Order: sequence, then structure tokens, then C-alpha cells
Amino acid sequence: MTNISLNELPNWSPWPARLLGLADWKNSPRTIERVEDEYNQDKYAKCLAFYRDAGTERITPEDLKKFEFGELSRPLCVSSGNEVEILSVDETRQRYYSLLAETMRPVIEKAAVVVELGCGYGFNLWMLGALFPAQTFVGGEYSANAVQLAGELFKGVSRRITVNHFNFYDARYAFLEPHLSKGPIVIFTSHALEQLPSAAHMLDVLKSYQRDVIAVFHFEPVYGLYDDSLLGLMRRRYTQMNDYNQDLLSLLQAQPSVRIVHLEPNLFGLNPLNPTSIVQWEFAS
Repeated sequence: MTNISLNELPNWSPWPARLLGLADWKNSPRTIERVEDEYNQDKYAKCLAFYRDAGTERITPEDLKKFEFGELSRPLCVSSGNEVEILSVDETRQRYYSLLAETMRPVIEKAAVVVELGCGYGFNLWMLGALFPAQTFVGGEYSANAVQLAGELFKGVSRRITVNHFNFYDARYAFLEPHLSKGPIVIFTSHALEQLPSAAHMLDVLKSYQRDVIAVFHFEPVYGLYDDSLLGLMRRRYTQMNDYNQDLLSLLQAQPSVRIVHLEPNLFGLNPLNPTSIVQWEFAS
């Protein structure tokens, strides 16, 4: 780990110049069509092709994630709080996965089912499944290519991990319903809600399942937690320019049926301008 000054950030990212209007950048609303292009037709189409091109060679979720990230020793510019530092890709990944697992550990150990909304091809579910062998892991994902990849990836390997097609804008999250009778459910998101200009509909749908859900965790950039430092202001503008979510925290705070249990701002950012905060909440009894 090597700490660097904020003045060095432009050496690692094109975004400071874009935020200041010194480099061309065309913004567009974060519609479902944009998500389709960026994720289903690009990112997950490439991952599915990589998996299938391997033929009879066994490809694991870890192999796929390495394909996504590239060279593991490659340095990345990341953030911890308001500090900017350089870590290898491998160190960055391990720190983030540890953040997910250790934050949720006390609640997962009380749960029967762990659900990730916006789970891609299920890497986080696979990672958590190796640590918590008693639980069932269920994912919902919009990208058809990611759902197809997960079906091929986990077929015959793990019955405890399933990934189903789902849309945050669905009237109900039907893939959850077969699991409601199995015991307490934990729900989490990891840089998925950032794709929603508003989290209001998701929160309304989750109310339908409040009897069975014991905790909800969001590992997401949280607009309402950015301060007035230079880095905080840059983070706000980055969110605005990318049409990422801005209302998650304010909506939760305004919900009388919700109790926020744990809140930690800007813990770790694979992108220093889009850092992960932790929001843990539950339905008030």
C-alpha cells in the first residue's frame, strides 16, 4: 500500500479532468437501455464468451473474476475514507470481499437464505457460500447473459447457489417467494443500487417481504454521506454526471417502517470517486 496525494489522482483517472470540463464527456440518463448495453451486451456477454471458449476446461467463478480484472499484480488507485492509495488488483479484491463477508457475518449466521439483488453471475454468492456452508444463496440479476452464465457455471457444482432473472422495477420479486418458508432471509446489494436513479420502488417492493427479511445491507456509494471536502465535492459531481443513485439514504431515513442499524461512510473505493459505504437496516417491528 502506498498513499498518494489528491493532486496525483489525475495521473490515475480521467475523471478529474472530466469533472472540471477540461475533457470531453457525453453524459446520458441511466436508463434500463443503458444498463442493457453496458452490462448485458458488453461486460457479461464477454464473460459468457470467455467461459464457453474454454470448452472442456473447468472455469471457476474465480477464473471469471480474474478475466474481468486482468493482471492481479497491476496497481489500482483506491480510497479508504478520504485517503487515496495505491494497491494491487489482488489486494483490492481481497479487501472488498472481506468487507462484505465480515460485515454480514453475524447476521448471515442467523439466516437460512442469503439474497443478492443485482448479483451478476453470482461471484459474491459463491464467495460467501464457501464461508457459510449452512445457508442457501439466491441471486436476482437483470442481465440475461449473466443469468445464463450462472446457470452453466453452477450446474452440477452447487445446488446452494441459484441466479434468477429479475428487474429492480418488477412489481414483485417473484424469485424470492419460493424461499420465504425456509427461514430468515438476509438481502444485500453490492454496487447495484447505484444504477437506479431512485431507490423508491425497490424499497416499496421489499415491504411485501418484511415478515421474512431480518436484515438488508447495501454496499453502495451513498450520495448523502459525501462531505464538503474537495474529494467529497468531486464524488457528488461524479454521481451527478453518471446519473447514479442519490436518494437511498434520504428515503430510508424518511421511512417510518425502517430502522437504520449501521451506517459507515466511504469505507473503501475501488474507484476513489465512487466509494463503498455500508448501510444496514431492518424493518421496524
